Amino acid sequence: MLKYKTVFDPGDFFTDRNAIRKIDTFRIVYLATAVVWFFITEAGRFVWRPFVNANNINDFGLADSVGNWGGIVVQIFFMLAVMNSPRRKSYRVIAFVTVGYIAYEFLQPYLPKGVFDWKDVYGTLIGGVISLGLLFVYHKFIKSSSVLYEF
Repeated sequence: MLKYKTVFDPGDFFTDRNAIRKIDTFRIVYLATAVVWFFITEAGRFVWRPFVNANNINDFGLADSVGNWGGIVVQIFFMLAVMNSPRRKSYRVIAFVTVGYIAYEFLQPYLPKGVFDWKDVYGTLIGGVISLGLLFVYHKFIKSSSVLYEF
């Protein structure tokens, strides 16, 4: 029986069916980035934010939104590591997560105990730009992705 591929296959929007079954260089780099940025975000929450607030330092709200701009980098690169998205589809992941979190922030006033904050919107945009920049750097310096394991 012939199977016709539709114009839009939802299974291929963020990843390729073959890429998701490979552990390659990019997948390791993506996972390492998620782990490193997790620790950067937590250091920002528990060290930098209290220091800024205790000393009345004006950092333009970056310490207040460290959970957004750091956390979104963690979530984007964790998703990229899980799905092992190819380069072009990685941009879709970054856009989807960034726009999704901004939409969620705008829905906050309508949710129970939700509070809208412009700093969180800016923080999410900053995190999306950081993720995009890191992705550009990774694809510039890692020319070939060697497959370490395929299942």
